[in-house]
Amino acid sequence: MAKAILHFQSETSLTFTITEKDGKEVDETETVAIKLTELRPQLYMATWKEKNGNTITQVQDYENEVIYSNWTLPGGEFNNVKGTLKQVRK
Repeated sequence: MAKAILHFQSETSLTFTITEKDGKEVDETETVAIKLTELRPQLYMATWKEKNGNTITQVQDYENEVIYSNWTLPGGEFNNVKGTLKQVRK
């Protein structure tokens, strides 16, 4: 499991900083081009591809403070997790 800070620069750009992986502190930052789709007020789907080849799809529910994250590794392995979401700034 990981913890990250997501900073939406715009509707097409996201900078994320991974702060924890498997219980260990890390500091990994990357800016990616994203596609952001509003599914309903306070519910969004965000998709992007990371420089390491991972493809990411997240459903971010700010009303219920839950996030569903799905990603595929370059080798084809599919992963998904459900976590909590905390909005820092509106």
